[in-house]
Amino acid sequence: MRKAQRGDGRTSVSGYVVRFALWVPIAIVTARTPARADDTVTLTQRVFAPSSPAAPFQSFFGDARRLAASTTPAWSSADGDLSAWGPALILPLLGPGVAKESVLALAAPLEAEGTAPLLLFRTLGLYAAKSRVPFTETPTLRTAVSRNLRTLERATRDLEGLTANRDLSGWGSIGAGAWLAYLELLYRDYFELEDPGAARWNADGMRVLDELLVRGRLPTGGFRGDPRDDAMSLWPTALAMHALVKAYENEAMVKYESAAIGAARALDGLRADDGSYFTNNARAERDPRANAYLANALLLLFKDTGDPQYRDRAVLVLRWLTTGAGAATSARDAALSSHVAWLTLLLDSLASKPYENLLGRRPMRVAVELDAPSTRRVDAMAAQLRPPGFRYREMFDAILHMLIEHVPQSNGDFAYDYGDAPGYAASVLLGGGDKTMASQIVQRQESLLAWPRPRDFDEISFGAEALLAAYDHPDVVDATAADSALRRYLLLSGGLAAADRFYFDWLDRFTNGGGFEYGPTVIGAQIATSQLRYAERFPDRRVGWVLQPLQVGSALIHGADELAWDPARHVYRAQPDSDTVRLLPNAMMIIDLLLANAVTHDASYLARAEETAAGMDALWDDKRGAYFASSEQLGDDAYQSLSTNSYAALALLRLAEATSKPASRDRALRIFDFIGRDLYADGIVYHHLARGRRATGDIWCTGCNWRVLNELAELARLAK
Repeated sequence: MRKAQRGDGRTSVSGYVVRFALWVPIAIVTARTPARADDTVTLTQRVFAPSSPAAPFQSFFGDARRLAASTTPAWSSADGDLSAWGPALILPLLGPGVAKESVLALAAPLEAEGTAPLLLFRTLGLYAAKSRVPFTETPTLRTAVSRNLRTLERATRDLEGLTANRDLSGWGSIGAGAWLAYLELLYRDYFELEDPGAARWNADGMRVLDELLVRGRLPTGGFRGDPRDDAMSLWPTALAMHALVKAYENEAMVKYESAAIGAARALDGLRADDGSYFTNNARAERDPRANAYLANALLLLFKDTGDPQYRDRAVLVLRWLTTGAGAATSARDAALSSHVAWLTLLLDSLASKPYENLLGRRPMRVAVELDAPSTRRVDAMAAQLRPPGFRYREMFDAILHMLIEHVPQSNGDFAYDYGDAPGYAASVLLGGGDKTMASQIVQRQESLLAWPRPRDFDEISFGAEALLAAYDHPDVVDATAADSALRRYLLLSGGLAAADRFYFDWLDRFTNGGGFEYGPTVIGAQIATSQLRYAERFPDRRVGWVLQPLQVGSALIHGADELAWDPARHVYRAQPDSDTVRLLPNAMMIIDLLLANAVTHDASYLARAEETAAGMDALWDDKRGAYFASSEQLGDDAYQSLSTNSYAALALLRLAEATSKPASRDRALRIFDFIGRDLYADGIVYHHLARGRRATGDIWCTGCNWRVLNELAELARLAK
């Protein structure tokens, strides 16, 4: 592709762009000028700051950037991984004002069908294109990616045939399976807001990965190429690390992080003196491509653990690839050159930018969209939700700005949550005077509850909070329509409760604890909350002429009392046969007990809430001012999560209000202090603290952040 230097320091990409004009005219778009049909697409001149770990690779990056631009037409015909790493490098370098149509035109050749080996790479290129227009409906990209994943699923039935391809040499069936899992797990980040079936690909990616952990992982923590192999090799281990890190991002389960760390540790035996890695235990050869994929995995692991040793190892590999023995291959191989240049781009991004839309980072909105509240409006919302001298003002305001301005959202739905964000968000938004986003949330919950078939039980369970909030804001949302939808949910969930004998052990077995091994006590407590919140407002009202929410909520509490209460330890078990003390079911049950006490004025509910709070002392970490998630996660395996501690803080805050005992409020404040000190950073509250280290990178969820705002707003109201 012809290149010409411009006075503004950018490199224009022209010449071969004409080939793309057969589909869509490609425009040159700069940050300053509108698109014109006779323009060409420009690439920004990325200059790494002197303090950036990517700075030593500036010269290589510039050369690779020019080479990658010249190979753009080959994306459609490359039989190797150029179709992955060429787009990964080029697309994020397009000028910030490039139109969606121009990006899609560049990506159009990647949408063509192809053989399974080619689709392993081309699909990654499509994700790179999507990251450039991440929050716009892109049906052609979504269709192509879904089709590719289906094709790859079929191809994995013959893994030996699949891995016979030259560019998959050394991957083995375990490596190929891991890369497929990685591609499936990526789907949710890019299409969750467009595709209601996105969870299907995530679930399948998790299934494949869990099978590979059984069939492919060695006792050392590394991975074999094929189930019959006895020795670890670089390719399958590096590829498995990609899938493990992505599973950790999607599920926030420490076991996948631990497996990725174990795989990185196992590779120590393959390290050369210059920081590169040998292909296998024979230590006879070093494959530049395999080293690039490993550097990729190490950077992703660094992103989500914050442990600099993984970044430093990746930097050593990059040095080998750019100035060491691997440099000659990197210079002449356009695919490898693009991959290495993209690695330097990712390395710089992780060091200097809180968020940036490029492959390898969870896509975010980088600017306020036209229909979103302005920064000034968010400031006004924050001021309405908390007093000027609020103890947690800085954290509160920063999270609110991040969630409204930068987290992807569409028509009342939020990315990177587990169905729980809308319920918590609506209350905060309505309390802050929002009249747009909250209304969309409520309307979405109404549509999910529409007859004849309610959809997404997890989201409508949490979304009931949004419908309840609508009662207090009839000037913003249609409270009558919200009431109708809420009654449908109460009838559905109450009917399920009655069918399951008011303790959800059958539903728990059917859904694996709601998909996260929560257990029937948590499921019942979640449903009881909505029933009791409705009863708090309408104590005698029935739904469906049969069910009375107060009776349903009370029956669910009594069901947990009969089957899950542990009188010796004064706690609720997550399952009747569990010997582990867990924080989440107890915090949620305290919330329900306090609601039941408020509605019925039955002092036994309040007494049981106080008894449960005392039982939770077994999990209290006085040093940090937070609870451990369970009695199995103490000491060296210490794990303290945002989700469980935020529920506990709310339970204690309400317990203090009900009893007028300051000790519970003081403990709640210590938990909020813990959240602000140990989990919060740069506008995000991260998911957990594990073994003394805070999760970083993409290990956070939208719903938990909205919950923190919801609880802090309640704290602010109580303080008035």
